Amino acid sequence: MDFGVSISVIMAQYNTDIPMLKEAVESILNQTFRDFEFIIVDDGSTDDSGSYLRSITDERVKIIWSPQNNGITKSLNIGLRAARGKYIARMDADDISLPTRFEKEFAFMEAHPDVIACGARIGILDNASKKVSETRITGKQGDMEYYRVRMLFINPGPVHPTAFFRHEKMIENGITYDEMLRYAQDYGMWETLSHYGRIVTLDDVLLYHRMHEKQITTARRAVQMQCDKMTQRKILTALLGQVTDEELDLHYSHSTGYFMDVIITPEVSAWYDRLIRANRSKHIYNQRKLKKYILKIKKNLIRRTIIHENSTIEKFKIVFHYLPFFPAIRACLGILRTSV
Repeated sequence: MDFGVSISVIMAQYNTDIPMLKEAVESILNQTFRDFEFIIVDDGSTDDSGSYLRSITDERVKIIWSPQNNGITKSLNIGLRAARGKYIARMDADDISLPTRFEKEFAFMEAHPDVIACGARIGILDNASKKVSETRITGKQGDMEYYRVRMLFINPGPVHPTAFFRHEKMIENGITYDEMLRYAQDYGMWETLSHYGRIVTLDDVLLYHRMHEKQITTARRAVQMQCDKMTQRKILTALLGQVTDEELDLHYSHSTGYFMDVIITPEVSAWYDRLIRANRSKHIYNQRKLKKYILKIKKNLIRRTIIHENSTIEKFKIVFHYLPFFPAIRACLGILRTSV
C-alpha cells in the first residue's frame, strides 16, 4: 500500500487557549523527524484560536474547518479520513510532544511489524507549565494476554495523545473511532486494535500532558464514565453473554480503582468468581493471568475494608473469607507487621 507521507499527525481543537495551542503546534513542527503532515481539525471554534491557525505558514499543516462543533471523536475520524500517512500519530491541542517523539515511535514501529499501535510514558504539567510527575509503566510490555486481561477491568492505555497507529492495518480492517463514544474513545480503540496486533507503551517520556481547570468537569466525568462502561459492556458481554446495568455498575466501581469508598462484599467476590468460571468455559483470556489480576483487585478491596477495623481477629476473618489460603496467610503476616 502506497502512502504519500510517513506520518499523519491528527489533532482536534476547539476553543483552545492560544498560548497552549501554539505550544502544542510548535512542538509538532519542531520534531526531529520531519516527514509528516499535520492535520488539524478545528471543531467549530468560536474564539480567536482560528485566527492563530490561519497564521501558520508551514506547508505540512493542513487545517480542516468544521462548520459546527461535532465533538472530539467525530473530529478524529474526519482527520483519519484525510490522512495519507503510513502511520497515524495522535496529538492533543493543549499538550507538548517532545522533539524526538516521532523519531522514536517511527523507529520502534518499523522494527516491530507485529505491533499495531504504540505510545509512550508522559510527564504531567501543572497550570504554570511545570512538570510535576511522570507516569509509570505497568506490566510487561507487549504481553497481549496480560493486556487483554487488564482491559476487562480498566483502560490499559497507552495515554491517548502519545498514540502511534499502523495505518495500513486500520484501513484493511475498517478501523475508526466509535462515534458512540463521546469521551474515552481511546478505550474503545484499544479494544478493537487488540484483536489485530500488539499494543506497546515505550519506556521513554515523549509527551508532556497539561492538567488545567478546563479539562474536567463533573458533567464531563460522568459522561466519560458512561463511555468507559459502554466499552466494558462490550467486553463483558463477550465473556458472560449478558450483563445487567447493575452488574456493570458493580464491575466498574470495584475494578477501576477510581472509587476509594468501595469494599469487598460477598456480592463483589461472587461477581469475580463468575468471571473466572465463565472464562474457564470460553477460554477468552489466559486463565492464570485472569485469576492473578482478580486476586490483585480483591486484595486492594480487602485493604479498604479492614482499614477501619480495630480487631486483628476480625481482619483475619475477612482476609480468610475472601482470599485463597496461601495469599490469605501472606496478607495476615502483613497485617501483623503493620500492627507491631
